[in-house]
Amino acid sequence: MAATWTVVDGLGGAEQEQVAALLDAIERRTGDEALTESQRERLEAGEHVRHALRRDAAGVLTGYAVIAIEETVAAEPAYGTFDFGLAHLLENEQTQVTLLLRTVEREVESHLGERGWRPLRTLHRLRRGLPAPPPPASHVTVRPFVPGLDDEAWVELNNEAFAHHPSQGDMTVARLRARFKESWFDPAGFRMYFDGERLVASCWTKVHRTSEGDVGEIYVVAVAPSAQGQGLGRYAVLEGLAHLSAGGATEAELYVEETNRPAYALYEALGFEYASRIVQFARDPTPPIRPDRS
Repeated sequence: MAATWTVVDGLGGAEQEQVAALLDAIERRTGDEALTESQRERLEAGEHVRHALRRDAAGVLTGYAVIAIEETVAAEPAYGTFDFGLAHLLENEQTQVTLLLRTVEREVESHLGERGWRPLRTLHRLRRGLPAPPPPASHVTVRPFVPGLDDEAWVELNNEAFAHHPSQGDMTVARLRARFKESWFDPAGFRMYFDGERLVASCWTKVHRTSEGDVGEIYVVAVAPSAQGQGLGRYAVLEGLAHLSAGGATEAELYVEETNRPAYALYEALGFEYASRIVQFARDPTPPIRPDRS
């Protein structure tokens, strides 16, 4: 008997424990977050979402997805637990559905395309080995982020730098402070760059602990619009890589929008290479078949 998906409006105590155990096992095995930050924030805030559960013939939980109800239905399976059964289940929704998949193979995209799913947004995961070339000389001064002191200034910088970004430009102090509680958060890896007293750029890094060694991530690089064109983006990435390498990471990764060609070109020039894709698919509801009245 094949594994099957069911959707529930809430999780009971035993189900919560099973989901938590599955997500923890995924993160320990892969070194990646089992869910993206937006979905984790929904769950931690207690927002109403639906939950898709996949169980094998013995009733063991083998897959999980969050289904958020907004203007559209937004679904995200836990890392590595997607199968086409989930996509087919979502096709029964009577409104537009989005489906966020990480590490998307071409065969998967082709099959989804045949069923009416289209790519809406694509991120590329890029990687390179460490150490990297050292950062060039710069006029900026560098220090780590100080929680409680730099919160408002960094949020302002971030939102100015990502004013037209589909998800990064709506940061708030509350959301930033929620990330202080994450197990990976380390203020020493949150690099702040000042021109005199003015914050002009930042490079937020994180470290993924895996069985094959630590992987450092260039998580968010922000450059003030007024300071762009001075090479600060390149400097911030290299300085962040130097910090990660000094901490013992032997590989680095980052994510970039497929359509952001300037950023993509910078990262390739710094030695990053394509590793995988994250794709958000969308599907409109199938219109009802009207009877033939001819």
